[in-house]
Amino acid sequence: MTENMIEIKQADRNNFRETSMDSFDRFQEVQNVWRIENGRLALEFHPFTETWSPEQRRKKAGEILSGRYITFCAFDGDAVVGEIMLIPELNENRLIIDSFHVSREFRRCGIGRRLVETVADYARGCGASALYASCCSAEETVDFYKAMGFRLSEHPIRFCVENEPFDIQMECKL
Repeated sequence: MTENMIEIKQADRNNFRETSMDSFDRFQEVQNVWRIENGRLALEFHPFTETWSPEQRRKKAGEILSGRYITFCAFDGDAVVGEIMLIPELNENRLIIDSFHVSREFRRCGIGRRLVETVADYARGCGASALYASCCSAEETVDFYKAMGFRLSEHPIRFCVENEPFDIQMECKL
């Protein structure tokens, strides 16, 4: 697989179906997580595994098709190998990334970077001054966001913190 074979497109009913996530591999084995201690990130050993069942993949597809989000997907042919979902309403001039995943076998190929760059361009076009993400605390996830220019949010969004208290609240100025 080369990055050039992957096409980034806004998901709609012409290119996305209820079955589009069926082969998506959400599996992630985590060893370390980031926690905030005294306003700074601290790494802790806290192993866990994340994966999606077939029902969870269909649920994610339903969310994408619901029309409640602006979603961009990475397509390898007809197969979805990455998704990034935005809540379409600005929150303090920020667009919120509600969901962002790359299928396991396609990670570290530049697809995540391309998805973030795509939504950053989209957000600028909407007049947003930043992207906001409530990030899974896994070391690799937070490190990816940091590499993309995200920093700890100085103004965390309350409902994001309440929904995912162990997430790391980050944002990237545009």
